[in-house]
Amino acid sequence: MTLPRTYWCHFDHEGAASPRGTVQGLTTSAPGEAVTWIRESVRDLSPSLDHDRFAVVWSWLGDHPAVHAAVRNLRQGNPYQFALETATGSLTWTAHPVLVLPLMRSCTNVPTAERQLAPASACAEPP
Repeated sequence: MTLPRTYWCHFDHEGAASPRGTVQGLTTSAPGEAVTWIRESVRDLSPSLDHDRFAVVWSWLGDHPAVHAAVRNLRQGNPYQFALETATGSLTWTAHPVLVLPLMRSCTNVPTAERQLAPASACAEPP
């Protein structure tokens, strides 16, 4: 049995406090959704960047062949990362492929006979 693959995405920062409103992580079953989460998180942060870093981000966001390559790399089991240095620290978005154990939806070992509760009057008082 092969375990299903999931993609764990997270945002890390060093230096200044985390930008307000930045979602710290996501778990998804599709590599395209993982890359989309990273791209949307970076795009949402871009208005707060200085001119030079804003240009770097928008250039990266416009590189559509790189998006397809990132999805392909995740499918092949490789992590994907976008890092950005700012004047106050560094920001990093990463997607890691991980294997997960499936959870059982229902118990398969259900007894066939139902237990019945005894009425309260049938119980003896403790000595």
